[in-house]
Amino acid sequence: MLNNLTGLRFYAAFWVFLYHFFPVYTTIPKIVFFEIGYLGVDVFFILSGFILTYVYYDKFFVNKISLRDYYGFIIKRFAKIYPLHFIITLIFIPLLFVGKYIFHQETLNVYPDTLVNNFLLIHAWSTTDHYSWNFPSWSISAEWFAYVFLFVPLALVYRKSRVLFLSISILVILLFLWKWFQIPNFTVDRYTMNGLPRIIPEFFIGIMIGVVRKKITIARLQASVFFGFSLLFLFAVFSFNYYPQQLCVFGFSGVILALSYKTFFDFLFCSKKMIYLGNISYAFYLTQFLSLIIFEQIFRVIFPGDADQLYIDMIKFLLAFCLNLFFASISYRYLEEPLRLKIINKTQKRIK
Repeated sequence: MLNNLTGLRFYAAFWVFLYHFFPVYTTIPKIVFFEIGYLGVDVFFILSGFILTYVYYDKFFVNKISLRDYYGFIIKRFAKIYPLHFIITLIFIPLLFVGKYIFHQETLNVYPDTLVNNFLLIHAWSTTDHYSWNFPSWSISAEWFAYVFLFVPLALVYRKSRVLFLSISILVILLFLWKWFQIPNFTVDRYTMNGLPRIIPEFFIGIMIGVVRKKITIARLQASVFFGFSLLFLFAVFSFNYYPQQLCVFGFSGVILALSYKTFFDFLFCSKKMIYLGNISYAFYLTQFLSLIIFEQIFRVIFPGDADQLYIDMIKFLLAFCLNLFFASISYRYLEEPLRLKIINKTQKRIK
């Protein structure tokens, strides 16, 4: 039912890849779409709240929540995000030291004092003021906060009073948006080391549209029109530069809600290839920094001198993308999915 959103996950991860790659590794003139690719993370945050609500609506929002249910939910989320994060962080310990002090990659930074925070997945909870180790994992830290402290409590509020749920959700979203509107030249990318002010309102939005999706069914034509309108809204706010960083979350929400139904655009999102790419999107995102570090060394060997021509930039892009895709595929097949299933199976036996 949510196959379109599986494909959307890869598009979001790929958008972040474009942001990490083009402004740093090419001489291509400024392209706004690439430079705001960090917004792919915001798509993930809204999508996360939406999908969890859609999947757990009956168990958490309708029925009484038991400690066993909550424990099972936390274990499943932990099993999904933590093993690969842990392994890649371990890889980065020798990799960063070698890269910085042997290969003299000046862009690399080593912060041993933040290692424990990274392993505990709290490094985006205002516990550090700089990027550290596998820096894309800051968003995973923010997601972990939402899983533990936001999702189930909000579901409990919904069960107690839908009016209270709606009031709290709208109030939280408006408060954060109001703060965003007060900041000159605001970009959501300012919230990275402290990712909580970024994920909290977006996760709330995702939960709200998840509830809407469970309550309302629309036809394929209506969903397609709504999808097109959402894209048009995003194009408009960015083209006219009308508070795009603040308002884009509503455009993203519209895209997600529309694609949760059948649309005339499904072929772009739920083909077999897109489903596979969506499944490996978490690994694709989490291995981006690793891929780019290795890409730099490979490219130095292939082109030891200065190479600023356009065709060289395209070769760089293809090499880096294929490398990232390779690491993502390997990580998903041999690490992420087997370890996720192993953890879930072991804990389910204990619960029984």
